[in-house]
Amino acid sequence: NKGIRDLIFFLAAINLTASMYQAAFPAMMLSRNGGSEIALGMVNATIGITTLVGSIFASLLKAPKSRVKVICNTLLFSMSFENFILALGRSTPIWCLGGFLGWILIPVMSTNLEAIMRLKVPVELQGRVFSARNTLQFFTIPVGYFAGGILVDKVFEPLMHRVDSDNILITLFGSGKGSGAAFLFFILAFS
Repeated sequence: NKGIRDLIFFLAAINLTASMYQAAFPAMMLSRNGGSEIALGMVNATIGITTLVGSIFASLLKAPKSRVKVICNTLLFSMSFENFILALGRSTPIWCLGGFLGWILIPVMSTNLEAIMRLKVPVELQGRVFSARNTLQFFTIPVGYFAGGILVDKVFEPLMHRVDSDNILITLFGSGKGSGAAFLFFILAFS
């Protein structure tokens, strides 16, 4: 099924981007001005609670006319808002807001994806199709972790240390450790 195949490849690209975010997130939260272990814990707690609330919300919704549109729109909303707010934020409450906006609709996306797979794939093929889906959709996660770490350590952090203090990048993302990770989040918001 071309539609399911394309959806799996789309989600593989999303997982690549999301895992780059996951690799850079703790480094940014622990090293930025205003960031700390407590800030990281608070943002992670917000994400966990938000996911629970989003799951309850997803269970109350009626089936949409186009599940694919719901998947695409929820991912666009979630990834864009979260990455922009985390990149440009400078305090724990703002980062918590980013975590909330980033994760509130993820259960809605997951519910619709699972419904598509279970409704469109014949029962006798689901084992093989789901196995192929998991392989194709999730192989990008370790690649993203690796790429995210490399990009922060070797590209964005050194870049932010070299720019002048009056550069717009410093205005947007701050200076010092963590500013490179924030710049990467900003780039990821567009991808």
